[in-house]
Amino acid sequence: MTEKRIALFVISISSILIWDIFTKMGIIGGKMETLLIVMSLGVFIYSSFYLLNDFMLENIYFRFIFALFLTYELVIVFRGWSFAYNDIKIFMQTGYVFWPFVIPLFVFFDKKIVTYGYLFKWIYFSGAFFLFIALIYPPLLLKRITAETFTTLFVPCGFLLLNATYLSNRKINVSFFLFFLGIISLTYLARRSALGTLLGFVVSAYFLNFFNRSKSKIFQYLPLLVVVVIFVLFSQFAENSKEVLLNKMAGRISEDTRSGVFEMFFYYLKDDKIFGNGMNGTYYCPLWDAVVDGEVFAAVKFRNIIENGYLQLYLTGGIVHVVLFVLVLLPAALIGFFLSSNQFVKACGVVIFLRLVDMFFYGVPSLTLAYILVWICAGVCYKKSIRKMTNDEIRNEFKKVIKL
Repeated sequence: MTEKRIALFVISISSILIWDIFTKMGIIGGKMETLLIVMSLGVFIYSSFYLLNDFMLENIYFRFIFALFLTYELVIVFRGWSFAYNDIKIFMQTGYVFWPFVIPLFVFFDKKIVTYGYLFKWIYFSGAFFLFIALIYPPLLLKRITAETFTTLFVPCGFLLLNATYLSNRKINVSFFLFFLGIISLTYLARRSALGTLLGFVVSAYFLNFFNRSKSKIFQYLPLLVVVVIFVLFSQFAENSKEVLLNKMAGRISEDTRSGVFEMFFYYLKDDKIFGNGMNGTYYCPLWDAVVDGEVFAAVKFRNIIENGYLQLYLTGGIVHVVLFVLVLLPAALIGFFLSSNQFVKACGVVIFLRLVDMFFYGVPSLTLAYILVWICAGVCYKKSIRKMTNDEIRNEFKKVIKL
């Protein structure tokens, strides 16, 4: 029964982004997308109801600061709530408005190790499926309008890379190849923040597995692979390929596209810097109709998103929101990485730390499996009974549900 719920959980949350891709490609219309999202949310809520079952918070500090954080988030939601139909539709359908205030509840995710074995299993299945789709339909990775959303679906496989010591070479190779395709795509499209996210996982996974003496083949040969790729890329034989791959990135590597937006953001919120504007907060930032790489941006006067994770928290709940958020997650990352006896919890600490870094560049909290994993990992890092387990104990639990 647990595996069935994990399967429903992973499939439902991933499908929401797939419906968004279908809409951008013109395969389905807006009304059909709304219907499909409602169905996916129904399955997501159903599976999550049974998976959020561990309410024993062992850490005293965490009990206090998390209660304070949740209370403040309820205040933010209350300040921005509306019962108007269009607002309810936005709350449910837009991943970065209402859902980021619900997702922290995933610290209560089931803490049985076998449950994470099932989670690894279904993240792998979803990754293999996305890899298959990418190989049979490459245009998904070659156009900005779909590539950024599609590569977001790859990020949970980074959790598998970080836990390579427990998993089979096949699972790690599939996850790594998926990341490799994502890195190539985002480099070609010059999507700097998303590229940094994928590279962060690969680099962190390499060092984590290196120091824990993982037997994963891909990480043993990764330095050699990097050298070969660099040599080939900068050889005369690949001159044309290098130009095609790096042309857009070379033009955007130092481009500043956000300073003007940030200036208007801080000016508009100068009187709300402490407590923000509430859940559905907006700021004045007039933008005109534009088409960028095939993606249509409609004209707006007030925006409810700012392309920075910490500023998104600032918009909704001010400095207080940012501080409480960091006070919950940063200690979890440090405790998980430095005070654990197994690679699984260390990997959870790395997942949290990478998100905290990512939020400086983009990393807007939203309804994605990648962001949900951050809070699942926080719950694990604060669980002393899991931190005390050895790698062999963790591995034996995983063996009960997945083929290592």
